[in-house]
Amino acid sequence: MLKNYICRTAAFAAALFMLLLLPGCGPSQDANNTVSKLKVFSGGDQYTLPDSDFEHQLVIVAEAPGEKSLLGGTSVRPAVNASLQVQLPENSALQVDPMSIKTDMGGAARFKVSAKSDIGDHYFSIVPESNPDKALTVHFTIGAKISGGEQETGVNTQLADPISVKLVNKDGTPAANIPVHFKVVSSPSSGTSGATVTPSTAITNAEGEAQTVVKSGKNSGEYHVGVEINEENYHIRQMQVRILALDAWKVVINVLGALALFIFGMKLMSDGLMKIAGDRMKKILHFFSRNGLVAVCAGAAVTAVVQSSSATTVMVIGFINAGLLSLTQSIGIIFGANIGTTVTAQLISFNLGVLAMPAIALGMIGLFTGKRSLRGWGESCVGFGLIFYGIGLMSAELKVLSVLPSFQNFFQMFDCTPSASGTMPLGPVLGALLVSTIFTMLVQSSAAALGIVLALAGGGLINFYTAMPLLLGTNIGTTITAILASLGANRPAKQAALAHFLFNTIGAVLLIASFYIPSGNKHIPIYLAFINSITPGDVFAEVPQNIERHIAMAHTIFNVLNALILLPFIRPLAMLCEKIIPPRKGGPRTQLLEPHLLATPTAALEQVVKAIRNMVRDSWRMIDQSVNKHFVKLDIDQDAFDKLAEEEEKIDTMQADVTEYLVKIMRKHTLTDHQSELIPLLMHCTNDAERIADHTANIIALAERLSKSDKKLSNASLKAIEKVWHILNNEAESVIEALGSTNEKEIRSALKSERKINKLTKEFEEENIERLRKGSCSLANSVIYIELLGELEKLGDHLSNIAERAPEIQKHYINL
Repeated sequence: MLKNYICRTAAFAAALFMLLLLPGCGPSQDANNTVSKLKVFSGGDQYTLPDSDFEHQLVIVAEAPGEKSLLGGTSVRPAVNASLQVQLPENSALQVDPMSIKTDMGGAARFKVSAKSDIGDHYFSIVPESNPDKALTVHFTIGAKISGGEQETGVNTQLADPISVKLVNKDGTPAANIPVHFKVVSSPSSGTSGATVTPSTAITNAEGEAQTVVKSGKNSGEYHVGVEINEENYHIRQMQVRILALDAWKVVINVLGALALFIFGMKLMSDGLMKIAGDRMKKILHFFSRNGLVAVCAGAAVTAVVQSSSATTVMVIGFINAGLLSLTQSIGIIFGANIGTTVTAQLISFNLGVLAMPAIALGMIGLFTGKRSLRGWGESCVGFGLIFYGIGLMSAELKVLSVLPSFQNFFQMFDCTPSASGTMPLGPVLGALLVSTIFTMLVQSSAAALGIVLALAGGGLINFYTAMPLLLGTNIGTTITAILASLGANRPAKQAALAHFLFNTIGAVLLIASFYIPSGNKHIPIYLAFINSITPGDVFAEVPQNIERHIAMAHTIFNVLNALILLPFIRPLAMLCEKIIPPRKGGPRTQLLEPHLLATPTAALEQVVKAIRNMVRDSWRMIDQSVNKHFVKLDIDQDAFDKLAEEEEKIDTMQADVTEYLVKIMRKHTLTDHQSELIPLLMHCTNDAERIADHTANIIALAERLSKSDKKLSNASLKAIEKVWHILNNEAESVIEALGSTNEKEIRSALKSERKINKLTKEFEEENIERLRKGSCSLANSVIYIELLGELEKLGDHLSNIAERAPEIQKHYINL
């Protein structure tokens, strides 16, 4: 059954990986030169003075027909090697070079455009040879020069400098007394959002210049001011200038709010999946002990299913602290957790925003159902929806920032674009790595950090080169969760947290080293070139293609390769961790009621069963000492009595701890029906185990009374006590064994012993009455003897209570 479940889990995780990876795999050279659409990437709608070159090259991007995968794979592909022809009107005032060109691997084509002397708006067409109906018309203006564009300001704020238009005649002399009309033609939302131009019409002066002052509206983003001239010698109607407004506080609040929604969605989805699959996590973890490869695979499967490497690593720390896993086993699991967590980046990299609201709506239905599994699915669906809703909001806000030169300049500090030799600059690489590591440590979520990296890349603020060290930083930063979880744990748990940190750091160092190994003649780092070769689109083109999928693939492949490279070194890594954090003398100190196991009720309840078993064993050792040493042999030792009293207090404390732990399990989770039924049984068993220890003081008191008597117990009484004790001790051993196994024979034996004890104590009491009648024993000793038999009978009752509940405990214990 265990193998079948693990196989099903592994198959599900493998299918999830394949479903996510297949739409992103395949050679990027899957060329298609059929053009479905042409668009201007940059350099359109420019203006210049007569007989001069336009400032920027015209960059046109050709798109090929795309196929959408089931999960929204690549829907837009570049038209590679597509032939484009330039068609100029007769006697055009524009010159274009070249007149014919083929697109590059990114579907881009570049043109140099120059102006002649004709004043006004001018147009030409670019026609794809494979599909002439998809021709694109582009616009340029001759005779005007505009300054004051691209300014940044706050919302509802006047620009620092005016927008200035300079007009010239065909011979290059200033064009004076020409009316120039200004108006706000577009804003970040519908309408003009309150943006104004003053004046709306200005007359050019002797220098041919006209100016207007612009005040931004209430929304952050791009505002376009249109410039129109409609005089006899000037027919200019399509000039536009862009200004940029930013409500900094609003953007910051919106980004943080979107990030909070994203993180909450991740937690909700993880919690929901844990409710669905968490009860079976212990089964898989027990399977980890076979070898390192199995541990890696199982760790990857568990993390892929529950969608949280932090949950897996914290669970591992808890199992180590409870003595359920060794350091070597845990390292393999941690390796696998790093692979499993890459599913998050794969999911985010797909365009699944359209599913956000349907997922939330569907999940809310599941949340209001009575079944635990459906509530788990409901939480997962709501969390899934919030993830993509949050990432959508965050991407929208970051796109606002992406057009601001100040933010572009900020991210330029971390630009990791290689030099001409193909090697990436070390300073920006380390800077990006450090910033990402610190941020991930602060939010304690590598998924949140990855989401921001993908949003920044999608918004054009960072390129693929810069994204790589940011990815490595998220890997290192996420280890803080395991480190914090291990602070109150034993040394093997601390060693496992250290192994997690070393594993991710070693992998980061190895990948950074590859940044300085160029690939062939392309002058691209070898690892990045490899990722580009297996992911559709050319991420290094003028217009980066499919950058989010490239980042997700780079993240997945890196973690898989890192695990494979370090897999043979699991034991040396464990030895290194033990050398840095030496093991505790006398072996590791385990903690049964491990708080980190509360995240997994199945494992936590098993630990409670172990704690109760220990309580029964320790209580019975105290009873054994008090009966056979202090009562039967009349060894009156006050120091020994004091130690027994201290041990009895420890049992009382353990009872309180177990009860509190069970209450925490009830409060922390929505339990299964079986688990809900098990908790009261365990509470009753805990109480019985504690009451067994309480009888120690009663038996010692009887021993002290007997020691003060003139006469000792008769041989018949001592033999009776010995006989009852023998049966009672067998009952105790059976109960202890039953709590640690699934052996039903021990339960039957314990219940049978209890019936024998009840029968014997009744017989021995009657025999004692007969001895009293004959005067063969003292009254005082008879009372002590009868009281001891009563204590032994009560002990049998407590053991019997536990034995009666043991079948249910065993049933749940098997299902754990």
